[in-house]
Amino acid sequence: ALHDALPILGESRGDRSEKPAHKVSIRQAFAIGKYEVTVAQWNACVTAGACSYKPDLDNPKDNSPVRDISWSDSREYVQWLSKVTGKSYRLPTEAEWEYAARGGTETRFWWGNKVGVGHADCKHSGSQWNKAAPAVTDAFPANPFGLHATSGGVWEWVADCWHKTYKGAPKDGAAWRKSDCRENVIRGGAWRNDASYVHSASRFKYDTHVRYLMNGFRVA
Repeated sequence: ALHDALPILGESRGDRSEKPAHKVSIRQAFAIGKYEVTVAQWNACVTAGACSYKPDLDNPKDNSPVRDISWSDSREYVQWLSKVTGKSYRLPTEAEWEYAARGGTETRFWWGNKVGVGHADCKHSGSQWNKAAPAVTDAFPANPFGLHATSGGVWEWVADCWHKTYKGAPKDGAAWRKSDCRENVIRGGAWRNDASYVHSASRFKYDTHVRYLMNGFRVA
């Protein structure tokens, strides 16, 4: 559980979408997955008849991150998980996601300002790397909060609608929504991306109902 945080969201030297860097007060405790949702976890939802789509990929390992998932697909999963566990699962908000990914740090990556060697599943990471598929979810070290693969792995859906910049963003850690939301935010970069996409402030978008082979998620 993470509580009463005052993190910095965004990066003043980053892409336009990462600006302006600003403080966010997260006043409500939350928990977030140590790992991205795995193939095995997703398949359990499919078997239960609650998730309507099973990605057609070449023999991924059970503990690989599930991918080729739309934002709408991820919503089916959290609704099912909430029902079967009796707990309130959801997608993290963008502010919660970045706070958790930073792990209490303010550097470009949670481990420092350079991508270095062996920290993340991405291009040019200096570690064993497979262009065809991401590494299993626990293949790389956890950040100071104990979370794996917040940099690289698969892009992770969050609850927020896409906005081009942080101008006007909520300051309380809530999801930033709008009535005509057609694109949602993805965070963290993916295994096929280079280091410029996997820093803690990195953010991008994808169509709400469209699946893409580099997109997955983790739960809150």
